[in-house]
Amino acid sequence: MPPHPKPPARPRYAGAVPFIDRCHDCPYQGKAIGPRGNPASRIVLVGEAPGATEIIEGGPFRGPAGQVLSQALVEAELVEANLFITNSVACQPRPVHPRVGAIDACRGRLIRDIEGHGRAVIVTLGATAFRSVTEQRGFQMLDVRGQRVETKWGSVVPTLHPARVMRVRSERPLLVEDLALAGRIASADRGR
Repeated sequence: MPPHPKPPARPRYAGAVPFIDRCHDCPYQGKAIGPRGNPASRIVLVGEAPGATEIIEGGPFRGPAGQVLSQALVEAELVEANLFITNSVACQPRPVHPRVGAIDACRGRLIRDIEGHGRAVIVTLGATAFRSVTEQRGFQMLDVRGQRVETKWGSVVPTLHPARVMRVRSERPLLVEDLALAGRIASADRGR
């Protein structure tokens, strides 16, 4: 009798989706998606929330904003498959952007994603992600983007959300510049 194949190893973040599915505090209570990518990555990208395409395909940044992000990563000389990508809110918000209650309700899951591996830098894509990770309020993205903000989880590089870059194409170089900064931080941290 041939041996049974070993089941695939569960990623370290696999427990996050059942955690979300039992969430009682979230106003959305929708289908949750988990993160994607390499859990051992030195760089974590945190987005806002899934859209319709992400819900269908089961991972963050699979739609038009994901295409913009993918192109910006190439320009920043980062390999997307080597990164870990998650969202501030795991369910699709209604109507468009997550409400504060959903952000707060999902923060425990986001922290699990962030703490799940030895990252060097967290890139927050947009204001919602920056607020979720740092709990800062009352900021303008263009004022904080491109900075290195230290948190208890390490360095955070806030940048613009790819959906914003789709609307304001002149800001695309800023997204690329910030992603490249994250790559430099991760490389420098590796050398310590």
